[in-house]
Amino acid sequence: MDAELAVKNCRIVNSSLTYDGVIYISGGKIIGISKSLEGNPREILDAKRLHVLPGAVDAHVHMMDPGFTDREDFMTGTRAAARGGVTTIIELPNQARPLVFTAEGMEEKKSYLSDRSVVDFGLLGGLSLEHKKDLRGMWEAGAVGFKGFTISRPDEQVLLPGYMAEIFEELVTFDGVALIHAEEDSILKYNEKKLKAAGRKDFMSVAEWRSRLAESLAVKQVVDVAEATGARVTVAHISMPALIQYIWLARGRGARVYAETCAQYLTLHEEDLAMNGPFHKFTPPMRSREESEGIWKSLRTGKVDMVNSDHVPLPIEEKEKGLEDIWEAPFGMPGVETTTRLLLDGVTRGLISINQVARLRSENAAGIYGLSDEKGFIEVGYDADLVFADLEKETVLEDKDVISKCKWTPYRGRKIRGDIVLTMVRGKVVMKDGQVTGSPGWGRFVTRAH
Repeated sequence: MDAELAVKNCRIVNSSLTYDGVIYISGGKIIGISKSLEGNPREILDAKRLHVLPGAVDAHVHMMDPGFTDREDFMTGTRAAARGGVTTIIELPNQARPLVFTAEGMEEKKSYLSDRSVVDFGLLGGLSLEHKKDLRGMWEAGAVGFKGFTISRPDEQVLLPGYMAEIFEELVTFDGVALIHAEEDSILKYNEKKLKAAGRKDFMSVAEWRSRLAESLAVKQVVDVAEATGARVTVAHISMPALIQYIWLARGRGARVYAETCAQYLTLHEEDLAMNGPFHKFTPPMRSREESEGIWKSLRTGKVDMVNSDHVPLPIEEKEKGLEDIWEAPFGMPGVETTTRLLLDGVTRGLISINQVARLRSENAAGIYGLSDEKGFIEVGYDADLVFADLEKETVLEDKDVISKCKWTPYRGRKIRGDIVLTMVRGKVVMKDGQVTGSPGWGRFVTRAH
């Protein structure tokens, strides 16, 4: 087969099987797959029997750009994505400034980012009742979805159930999809008031503040309103297997709701918060070891749709403010360059299969956010977004190796088995052996199939 590039000796991975083959690439697309090398490709790359997965579609990242580029920017953040085997990011609107609530804002952000990304990128718009009539305009401008919160945040509206119902009904008119951060705001405010009145500043205050009850009440409200309105809704960063089960049961009744979790809920536990405090301060917080094991089981049984990073990089100096008073540390931690690698470590420990990694990191996110005509699959006609995984390679995660501008990892000192050794975006190698070779501007804006 004539092609610009043939990748031979691949162990090709999708959600249902792993098979040996050769992948042929021209013009950034996969133009053929065969059992053995055919034709006269211009260039041949030997995969050396490594597993080749579809590039990850990380549907929950905050690159802080524009607005907080001292924390991260699209150039450093997408370089970190390439290191972690992420070939498409979906950038959320809520950690950058200005917030995006209109079609004009969406167009401005697309233009601003057009020459700043190493990997391909999609964008979410903001979700508020005030801007309900702007939702369709953002959708038509290329938004792949919308992000909203059930908690108080600066410049953003708390999505009470009635507000959600009205917004979700609007989304149904054009089949838009929402991503909702779900914690019950009044419970959080009560918990905070009680803890501060007691003079609590210790690390475990976070777990009591951002309580199981607060998450449970809000997730159930989001799911119930989504089911009643028929809207497509993803519940973000679920920390408890009981809530994954709640979503699963609603799905069985026909609700179009999706469950997202993150690597931190699989790999960190309450004792990590007690030990490391501000460096493991995120919300919802990690739960018990038993609950973490329950989420791994939910992954194995197909009840989780996506494992995303919720990448929120923060300078180490900002995190250190919480060492004496945990309230002073901001929420969030980096994850875009470690999430897939931690899942591969789970594969080597027998917790999930490598096929489930393809489903959880690539196929489902591409489908939910409308990118599955080009992204998420190793098939003819798709973008040649490929990730080469070495399941035998052992790595110790250390701050010195972090590419993100924050230059630290919450997993420092953790030994993992399974790593990404090469990342390819539309046929171009952007990372090899831990070194990012891709340039800003190669990554392009992507949106839904029309």
